Amino acid sequence: MWSAKLSLVFGAPLLLAAADTVAAPESGPSRGQYRLPYEDGATVKVFDDFTSHRPVGRVDLFAFAVAGGKPYKVLAAADGVVKAIQDGFSEQLSGRAAKDCHNNYVWIAHAGGEWSNYSHVAHGSVTAVGLHVGDRVKAGQVIGIEGAVGCAMLDHVHFEIAVPAPVDPLDANGFLTDNDGGKRERNPRFCGLGDHPAVKGQTYTARPCD
Repeated sequence: MWSAKLSLVFGAPLLLAAADTVAAPESGPSRGQYRLPYEDGATVKVFDDFTSHRPVGRVDLFAFAVAGGKPYKVLAAADGVVKAIQDGFSEQLSGRAAKDCHNNYVWIAHAGGEWSNYSHVAHGSVTAVGLHVGDRVKAGQVIGIEGAVGCAMLDHVHFEIAVPAPVDPLDANGFLTDNDGGKRERNPRFCGLGDHPAVKGQTYTARPCD
């Protein structure tokens, strides 16, 4: 039903200033609308949705039938500011506990206090497109390449929309802190899906928001 900036410098987290976040709203759908984070026309399949994902509150997506084929580019889901980048890992760690995985990721802050996360991106792919913490990005801008780095069974994007805590929003592995039970997660409202959330097993076409 729909109802101290952090960067990684040689693996050391820096804290996000409280002024960069807002208080978490009631849980439910995202306030903002977001495009599926792939190139226009890409067929995107959901293999875990907001309720089936473990832990709950995230969405796992993978692309196929993309013009030009692999590697599949990962795009910013909305305009925003890059808050954290890690793309220095290269190992796939499927089967380990999340706390023991070293994921690659990009976090982007959007209007209204919501952040988007794109995990498991390929080694070096964020650096390769010239992205840095503090950069402003536009919806549809390439931010990396789909990968399977960290806790991943296959190439995909672990996507989430969340409202971070006022301080120490991310731990060393790029996970939100103060997020027991996924209380900071918001079910993303993807453009082109109307008022319906993304559903496990369904396929959708990536397109810009109106």
